[in-house]
Amino acid sequence: MKNNLNTKKILILGASGRVGKEIYKILKNNFSDSKNNVFGTYHNKKNDHLEHLDLNDLSEIKNIFETIKPNILIHTAGMIYPIECEENQDLAWNVNVIGTKNIIECCKEYNCKLVYLSSDYVFDGFENIYDESHVVNPVNFYGKTKAESEKLVLDLEDSLIIRTAWVNDYDKNSKSFVMQVINSLNNKNVFNAPSDQFGHPTLSHNLAEIIIELIHKKSTGIFNVAGLTFIDRYNFAKKIAETFSLDSSFIHEVSTAELHQPITRPSRIQLDFKKIQSTVSTKLLTLNEQLEYIKNF
Repeated sequence: MKNNLNTKKILILGASGRVGKEIYKILKNNFSDSKNNVFGTYHNKKNDHLEHLDLNDLSEIKNIFETIKPNILIHTAGMIYPIECEENQDLAWNVNVIGTKNIIECCKEYNCKLVYLSSDYVFDGFENIYDESHVVNPVNFYGKTKAESEKLVLDLEDSLIIRTAWVNDYDKNSKSFVMQVINSLNNKNVFNAPSDQFGHPTLSHNLAEIIIELIHKKSTGIFNVAGLTFIDRYNFAKKIAETFSLDSSFIHEVSTAELHQPITRPSRIQLDFKKIQSTVSTKLLTLNEQLEYIKNF
């Protein structure tokens, strides 16, 4: 794997975020010859090792391409919280869609491969299982920005789209579901978890490893990449409590309607993983394996 990636300049947008941070760390730590060829950006979470980038600012995007001249760009940045996107639709469109459009134009100019992190929220949740060929039909604005961006990305010949779901990390300040549950139960606060929302919890580190392997294999097109376990959020929360020896009595089972959220969410998105499992050797982790990894970390 070294020979392939060490000769490339790799730019990770959103390298301070949940997934970008892991990709940046793996490339820096495991590809010793390429340490000077891996670059990253941040927006809100200041980091002295990363460059600032506002996806809303075309001149900043052009400047960073001109400075680094990347061969591979991994785009994990943007507005990722569905409620925030629903309440700030103009901003979400400008950042997630127009920002991606501008990045694509620069990738064309610099002959740069684009790896785009998308979401299972491009689907409506009405089908039994979704493979990569399923027609997208988002039910909220966040999903619409992802579906629209995917269309733009596919216009690039050398592009790779990763559809993932329910990404969790082990940063104590993270807003990921795992850390929300751990922090809530540690503080003996009630945690309301809906039993009618089903999906695939995904460990950011595992996702990052698979993305890097796909890049190494020069893969293109769309891949579903998430955790193997399909579960509802209530039982997911109970599993977290069990793994970390926390009091699960603070976890209350509710329906999505009881949460009174200003957003429609797909209630059940089960992903088909045959394509990714036949392409990479890195295994998709079960929920138990993910939680043990976080616990050991």
